[in-house]
Amino acid sequence: MEHIFRLSRPMPAPPKPNNPLLQAGYRYSLDTQKLADNPLSDVEHDLQNGLLGDYPLSIEQGVAIAVDTKQTPIQAFVWNSDLLSTPLKSCLDLDSTHPQYPNQNRLTLIDAGMAAPTVSLADDMPTLSISPHFELAWDTAGFCSQLGILQLLESTRTAHFADGKTMTLLDTETEEGGPVLYLSGKERSAPVIPLGGFQQQGQQQKLLFSQVVTQSIPSEIAGNTVASISVLEKYTVYFMQNAGPDRPDLYIWVPVHLPIVWGWSIRVQQRYDGVWDIFRKKLIMPSASTEAPKLPLWRNNSLACQTTRMA
Repeated sequence: MEHIFRLSRPMPAPPKPNNPLLQAGYRYSLDTQKLADNPLSDVEHDLQNGLLGDYPLSIEQGVAIAVDTKQTPIQAFVWNSDLLSTPLKSCLDLDSTHPQYPNQNRLTLIDAGMAAPTVSLADDMPTLSISPHFELAWDTAGFCSQLGILQLLESTRTAHFADGKTMTLLDTETEEGGPVLYLSGKERSAPVIPLGGFQQQGQQQKLLFSQVVTQSIPSEIAGNTVASISVLEKYTVYFMQNAGPDRPDLYIWVPVHLPIVWGWSIRVQQRYDGVWDIFRKKLIMPSASTEAPKLPLWRNNSLACQTTRMA
């Protein structure tokens, strides 16, 4: 018996997926011989087919670029694997270096809410604030990835003076139109805020994301007495994922959930006792939207839209 040895069992190879899924946000090569019946190079057409040529993001702009069919080899990012048709999938060059997975990563919105807006002192300055929150379940069943958040904003903030004049504090209307990227401070230099580090494949966790949006209420501006301040805003929140944010040549940020929209319409002014209070309030509670663009694009940001225009 002392000469009997137990042999370790060979590790079985991982099963191949029956219906492999392409990795969203990854750049694949395309076989040019099979593209005749599915022409690319138009952004809208490419998006409808789940592909993008590139998706560069900065705090100045977010732009969707069409697939460049003149380059060799032709390459495209998959931004939504569910939209890829069977003929188009057959054009993708899938070998051992191009990932395929049996499952998709999924982000589930468990709960979303918003506390009532308040006026309180912050650094001895009356400040209007509101705080939406999102409870999420993040499941990386497909591949390891990093979760991030990106927000677009449509806003008008105005100071009303005692003499009847007004001053625009923030106005996101631009020549190009459309919403702008929301930045909460000058220290922010990236359009997407990571929500934690990389989550390994097969892991699950619950996350709570909350933020505070504020507007200070000065007693006077440029020597003019402030009578009231109004805020009218709509935010579109995008939860994004990226399997390699340090490799923009190989990976891009892609949406991992329907956009979530929230907003507020507020007017604050002083009561008879001099205390600033909310005199008008209308809220858009956070909820998933099928009307907001699935791919966030912008040509400006909220910090650059701050103004001091008198009227």
